[in-house]
Amino acid sequence: MSDDAVLVVDRPGPVATVRIDRPQVHNALNARVLRELDGALAELAADDVRAIVLTGTGTRAFSAGADLDELAGLSADRAYDVLSAGQTVIARIERSPVPVIAAVNGLALGGGFEVVLACTFAVLAERAELGLPEAGLGLMPGYGGTQRLARRVGHPVAAHAMLTGERIPAERAHTLGLTPVPPVPVEDVVQAARELALRVAARGPRAVRAVLLALRHGADVPLDAGLAFESALAGLVTGGEEAAEGIAAFKARRAPAFDATRESTREDA
Repeated sequence: MSDDAVLVVDRPGPVATVRIDRPQVHNALNARVLRELDGALAELAADDVRAIVLTGTGTRAFSAGADLDELAGLSADRAYDVLSAGQTVIARIERSPVPVIAAVNGLALGGGFEVVLACTFAVLAERAELGLPEAGLGLMPGYGGTQRLARRVGHPVAAHAMLTGERIPAERAHTLGLTPVPPVPVEDVVQAARELALRVAARGPRAVRAVLLALRHGADVPLDAGLAFESALAGLVTGGEEAAEGIAAFKARRAPAFDATRESTREDA
């Protein structure tokens, strides 16, 4: 790893931790961070990692947003290119075939919050705050915030957050459903996220991928179409080696050895 690395990747086992490492600018997202984050997550997913924890260096910020130095002075056409590229990267986080769990250790503002919204779910430190303050700078969210936040919490709450710039504290985020678990002390947030990731990693890898695929597909189609897609996926999963091992383990009252069916997890369900 070079001295000017912007990401730190740690993979001690089935769960990898990826840390945005620009504490001097509150882990701001520039083109290089997004590019390297995209590559790191894709490489880990292809390498049989079962879950990924994404966080930021320090206790101040997960990420305070896009690097304004890169946006200042851009023409409309060039800004479109930069923001579209970032939006594409963040959409790929959302479509990751393995769960990406955000460990939000502090501020997640602007693009930082948009990354959190694209993750499978998030664990928040008690001191964490979420927000989309771009309008106060004459800007607007451009990495998917206007779409994902409204889908998560409803139009009025999303509009209020974006039009006033008011931050959402961790407890309020839990109440709104932006995190499925109560906030934890900042010194525990990464460990709490890793513990959840390890629970996920113990499940059937192909089943996990199928659940993620069904959730993503179902969010954009009518219920009947979502149910049909679920049936097709469930049939493939149920008829696979992984399910056979899981059922056999349940009957034998032992832990399933899903590593033994590793080959079947290399393909998306």
